[in-house]
Amino acid sequence: MRAWISRYIGGGWRRLERHISRAWLNGQVDGKGFAFDRYGVGHAAWWVPSDTPAGSVAYCGGVGLDATFDFALAEEKGMEVHSFDPTPGSIAYMDRENRGRVHFHPWGMLDRDEVMRFHSPANPVHANWFIDNLHGTSDYFEAPCYTIKTIMEKLGHRDIEVLKIDIEGSWGQVLTRMLENNIRPRTVCVEFDSPAPISRVRRMTKALQASGYVLARRDKENCVFILRAN
Repeated sequence: MRAWISRYIGGGWRRLERHISRAWLNGQVDGKGFAFDRYGVGHAAWWVPSDTPAGSVAYCGGVGLDATFDFALAEEKGMEVHSFDPTPGSIAYMDRENRGRVHFHPWGMLDRDEVMRFHSPANPVHANWFIDNLHGTSDYFEAPCYTIKTIMEKLGHRDIEVLKIDIEGSWGQVLTRMLENNIRPRTVCVEFDSPAPISRVRRMTKALQASGYVLARRDKENCVFILRAN
């Protein structure tokens, strides 16, 4: 009973934090001069610049149970798409649905190269697992995680055109290390979620802006940052 109450209160607090972050992010949006196309279906859809070149590289961190964005970038946009997710449900989903459309890697993205423990969600039906044990659950699995720099070295890429990050609470660590390593994808799509207190969201947004990015679109927690041309 006590654990249930704690999860309920924690969930309510995280929902409040999301609404506060959304309100602040609204004031940061500046989409002037950009044209966008939408790829994917429903909650898995994202916007990318219309002039994103075919044949360029996209990294999609976090598959969940819906890779329609990843598939659309490969099939409709003609990009070289690499998708990353070590969770059991996502691996099973890609085994069924991918059919060679994208390059799938059962790795996690993080700010270091290390085998990490992923903790289960409170509802076992959900596909999302967490490095931080947000729900106080006892089930977990372990999987290799890498920085974006290491992934690029492993896959032989010098540049990334599009980076999508939908990896629950690890977005801050991944993007901070990416900037420290002087890696600048032109388009960064990031879901600020699980958890997303205004302090973390503001700090990450300001770091991206200081590195030359502008927040060009926002849909709830889904934010699209574009690197301004020099």
